Amino acid sequence: MTDSSLREWLFAGLTVEDALNDLEAEGIAVRAPTDPQALQRVMPLEDFSADLRASAMKALPAYLAFFVFENSVRDVVSERLAERLGAEWWDTAATAPVRRKVEGRQKSEGKDRWHMRRGATEIYYTDFGDLASLIQNNWEQFEDLFPDVNWVVSRFDELEKSRNIVAHNNLLEPHEVGRITLYLRDWIRQVG
Repeated sequence: MTDSSLREWLFAGLTVEDALNDLEAEGIAVRAPTDPQALQRVMPLEDFSADLRASAMKALPAYLAFFVFENSVRDVVSERLAERLGAEWWDTAATAPVRRKVEGRQKSEGKDRWHMRRGATEIYYTDFGDLASLIQNNWEQFEDLFPDVNWVVSRFDELEKSRNIVAHNNLLEPHEVGRITLYLRDWIRQVG
């Protein structure tokens, strides 16, 4: 191999690596989920034990699934209610207890101005279960989107148990991850 062809080969390899990194940054999985360098690309963790890093890799799929699911639900709920009830939908669609909880969280966060806020709107201050309640309490705005209200409530009830385990940095068993995957597919098929 000549020096020129070696340089071209190395440059091509670097270009491919950059392209793969760009795809991952856009949320497109292009490497094996067991790639030991995946976490290192996100956050340098070499000072932690190999066992802890391996557990983080096992936890990653469930965390990612809940991240996209919960934020997808927030998008669907806020877009649907804004479309049907207007820009000030929060004031009429959220129950008084949920509004008070959210106001308290926003006020508490306002004291720590040095820290970023959760989100631009109230829905980012809700709990996972509050999202199902927003759908249930405003069912007439969602009935054309879901088979029935029990479909929504039962899935949220089941997912919340696993979500809380993940949110408190614990590992799920493989069959629980399988259930999450199934429910995510159901959600995507249902809401598009």
